Amino acid sequence: MDTRFERIVRGIATPACLTITLIATGPVYAGHGATGRPAAQIGSNGLFRPSAQIGSNGFVRPSAQIGSNGFVRPSAQIGSNGFVRPSAQIGSNGFVRPSAQIGSNGIFRTDAQTWLPMPRGMSALSHPDAQIGSNGMVRPSAQIGSNAVARPNAQIGSNAIARPDAQIGSNSIARPDAQIGSNAIARPDAQIGSNAIARPDAQIGSNAIAQPDAQIGSNAIARPDAQIGSNAIARPQAQIGSNGIARPSAQIGSNSAMRLRSQTAID
Repeated sequence: MDTRFERIVRGIATPACLTITLIATGPVYAGHGATGRPAAQIGSNGLFRPSAQIGSNGFVRPSAQIGSNGFVRPSAQIGSNGFVRPSAQIGSNGFVRPSAQIGSNGIFRTDAQTWLPMPRGMSALSHPDAQIGSNGMVRPSAQIGSNAVARPNAQIGSNAIARPDAQIGSNSIARPDAQIGSNAIARPDAQIGSNAIARPDAQIGSNAIAQPDAQIGSNAIARPDAQIGSNAIARPQAQIGSNGIARPSAQIGSNSAMRLRSQTAID
C-alpha cells in the first residue's frame, strides 16, 4: 500500500472496514473517518472527504472527489474528475460519468447513469437536493435543478434543463435541449420534444407528448394522452383535454380550454 495513504488513514479505520485496493500511481487523500468497503478502488489523485463512504466493489476513478458524508453504494462508479458533493448518495450500480457533478444532498438512485459518450467539455450537472430515480439517465450537459426529481427510468436529453423543483415522471423523456420550468410536472410516460419548453408550474399529463419546439405556458395543463404539435403554443393557464391534439403551429389562448378529445385544425 502507498505509504502516504497509510499515513493518512492509519488510526481512522480498522483493516476490517478499510479494505481499499489502490489503483494509484499518484497520491490518494482520505479524510478523517472515511470508510472504504472491501474491494473498493480509489484512483490516482482521488479525494475522499471526511466521513465519506465507498461501498463494496465501488470504483472511484482518477481525480474524482467525494464530498464530506458522501455515500457511494456498492458497485457504484464515479468517473474521472467526477464530483460528488457533500452528503450526496449514489445508489448501487450507479454510474457517474467523467466530469459529471452530483450536488449536495443529491440522490442518484440504483442503476442511474449519466450517459456515455461524454464528449470533452460536456458534463452532466445535478444540483443540490436533486433526485435521479433508478435506471434514470442524464445525458451530456443536462442539468437538474435544486430539489428537482427525475423518477425511475426517466431520461433527460443532452443540454436539457430541468429547473428547480421540477418533476419528471417515471419513464418520461425530456429530449435534447428541452426545458422544464420550476415546479413544472411531466407525468409518467410523458415526452417533451427537442427544444420544447414547459414553463414554470406547467403540467404535462401521462403519455402526453409535446412535440419539438412546442411551448406550454405557465400553469397550463396538457391532460393525459394530449398532443401538442411542433411549434404549437399553449398560452398561460390554457388547458388541453385528454387525447386533445394541438396541431403544429397552433396557438391556444390564455385561460382557454380544449375539451376532451378535441382537436385544433391543421395550420
